[in-house]
Amino acid sequence: MSTSTNTHVVLQRYAPKDVHSPDFFSVERSQPIPDASLLKPGQVLVRVEALSIDPHQRRFIDSLEGQDFGNAKPFVYPLGQPITGIGAGVVISSSSNQFTVGDRVRSDDIPWQTYAVVADNTLTKLPQSSLPLSDYIGVLGMPAFTAYLGVVMVGQPKVGETLLVSAASGAVGQIVVQLAKVRGLRVIGAAGSDDKVSYVKSLGADAVLNYRTCGDFVQALGQIAPKGIDIYFDNVGGEFLDAALLHLNTHARVVICGSMSTYAVDKAKISGIKNLDTLIVKEVTLRSIFYLLHVGTTIEEEFLQEMTQLVEQGLVKFKTDVREGLEHAPQALADLFTGDNFGKLIVKTLAAVDE
Repeated sequence: MSTSTNTHVVLQRYAPKDVHSPDFFSVERSQPIPDASLLKPGQVLVRVEALSIDPHQRRFIDSLEGQDFGNAKPFVYPLGQPITGIGAGVVISSSSNQFTVGDRVRSDDIPWQTYAVVADNTLTKLPQSSLPLSDYIGVLGMPAFTAYLGVVMVGQPKVGETLLVSAASGAVGQIVVQLAKVRGLRVIGAAGSDDKVSYVKSLGADAVLNYRTCGDFVQALGQIAPKGIDIYFDNVGGEFLDAALLHLNTHARVVICGSMSTYAVDKAKISGIKNLDTLIVKEVTLRSIFYLLHVGTTIEEEFLQEMTQLVEQGLVKFKTDVREGLEHAPQALADLFTGDNFGKLIVKTLAAVDE
């Protein structure tokens, strides 16, 4: 990369179901850096330094061919352009009265490129602190805030209760484990390899199962949670969710956060949830969470206050899987669905290194 050019990662074609590959993207290294003199009022030019790689992005590059969505037309990223996501960077030019050169910023709508013109109403100004920008898309960003919403707002935890979290070594799951332990819960995690199981145990989980080797989910959960589950934080959906429903206690709370086992899968091949009827007499609460609906609220302030204190005191572990170089973003997205990542996936663009 050079300071005279702007690298883009462009979506060239949509991905078939069940196919996870970087080949749907192209890397264009010769794009010009936007001319700062052409910024419109309310726009800023950002040097993008870190990008968050998240499961929902895979849904938005899916091929829609042959699928019937009824009245619900799904969103997809347009072809021939960089896709967008959560990212952080530094303002290098501004036509906004809200941001000045040198401000550290985060946005949920950063394109996969090293320099980007961004509307000021999509940006959040970050503290000028010693914490790296990547922390604000990780341990102090969307994954941790999502975990907080699920554990605190939906889970309404009580000391001594049992919480189960799937994808427990992932970006959201690892924070769920730690927030639950701080609140005096018995925590059970599910992860997809022995290394990930060991990591989740190191976070303080009381018990962890390897969902790839445990055999029948219903039986395995019965053994690891003999007294049932009071809070289930679901990141995977599918068969594991269906099995967990059978072990919920009366008045249990289920946090619907993600459905990684069904993303990018042909819907015709997905088994429906079979065990909802078992919840009726238990008065179980199922609630989904979407962090964007809570940005700027009191609960976000409470989250930032608690998590910043925990991070600064070194009381939170947060494993990241950092890929160096924007060109590696497509492979990172594919790796989310093949299990070839460990921890929160972040791509550092290396734009700042080249200046």
